[in-house]
Amino acid sequence: MSGPSTAAVVTISDGVSRGVRADDSGDVAADLLREAGYDVRERAVVADEREDIERVLRSLASRGVALVATTGGTGFGPRDVTPEATRAVIEREAPGLAELMRRAGLDHTPMAALSRAVAGSAGRTLIVNLPGSPAGVRESLGALLGVVPHAIELLSGATGEHPTGHGEDDGPSARTAGGAPAGPGPRVEPGPRVDVRAVKIEGSPPCRVGNLITVVPGGEVHGTLGCAEFDEAAVRDATEVYAAGEPTTRVYRHEHGTVEVYLEPVRRGPAMALVAATDVARALRRHADALGFDPVLVEPRAERLAATDRTHPTATALDELRLGADDVVVFTDHDMPGIASMIAAALRSPVRFVGVMGSRRHVGPYLDALRAMGFSDRDLARLRSPVGLDLGGRSPEEIALAIAAGLVADANGRDGGWLDRS
Repeated sequence: MSGPSTAAVVTISDGVSRGVRADDSGDVAADLLREAGYDVRERAVVADEREDIERVLRSLASRGVALVATTGGTGFGPRDVTPEATRAVIEREAPGLAELMRRAGLDHTPMAALSRAVAGSAGRTLIVNLPGSPAGVRESLGALLGVVPHAIELLSGATGEHPTGHGEDDGPSARTAGGAPAGPGPRVEPGPRVDVRAVKIEGSPPCRVGNLITVVPGGEVHGTLGCAEFDEAAVRDATEVYAAGEPTTRVYRHEHGTVEVYLEPVRRGPAMALVAATDVARALRRHADALGFDPVLVEPRAERLAATDRTHPTATALDELRLGADDVVVFTDHDMPGIASMIAAALRSPVRFVGVMGSRRHVGPYLDALRAMGFSDRDLARLRSPVGLDLGGRSPEEIALAIAAGLVADANGRDGGWLDRS
């Protein structure tokens, strides 16, 4: 069991181990990791016993699992011993990851300050402690997914020593002194990403012109600009630049000088703007990948956006995106505040498809609002609402499938049995 994409989820709970509680937190962690592209090869459940926890963690690390996520046992209860067991196993602690999780939790509840979760490495394995609640798992793991791939890459040795680059030249991923790539730069499979390249140096920062880091928004990171501070800034800016769809420059500062970088988004295909963070949007996002769309979640409600896993780019409004004639917009919450104005923005754009979920009785109110804004019946004919083909499904996955099938029918000019035309 090895490789940078392998993961395991360890649920630490007396109740789950005795079979009197469902493993909801472990399920959430496994689902999020799979959505982020990890191969979750193992699930384990262990009681709140320190020796048992240590044994499981050591076993997973000895088999080379890239990422081990534990859930539970991080609080102040007398049997909450997960942090102590983890510290006994790891060789190097990563306090920044633990603080990142706590900060994400504090956005939702002050009780997150009571978390004693730790993170660190054992050999080439990264171990992170997640809270015991499903919501806490989603918040904490969502906060980590943007940076963990780079940590795993560094632990695997694929990028040489970081950030100084004093490792031996062991292939295209090795670096010369100062962090400059030795050769053409990081190997990255074609796909959606942001390439961030150093184009101008002032002073003597730990970076050279030409240094390249490639960021998959919410996912893997390859290469380095030369120091952790520059890499963190690039990862932070990548999602914004990718969502906007336009290249730009940024200046990153260091105590020894500055580096100007050029951030260039590389989009895989037409954008699918999924408006509202819902279960249907999450399911449809998976279909978007398979159909060659580039999904972007648009959620104006800060509390929902904060709780969203960032495995794909996000935006707070449609006007943050540069939507073109090949792109599509799907609204997955007909009750969201300001939906009429957001539909109006979609109809004013050149996108080829605008759809809104909801039954026929939900259509009238926002159609009246759109007419009051000056939209004609011809304008409104572009709107598919209810959206999707009539497949009879009721679950989020089934509804998402119906919408995806409708997008295929629309792209091919076929009548597949539209809900809004039957």
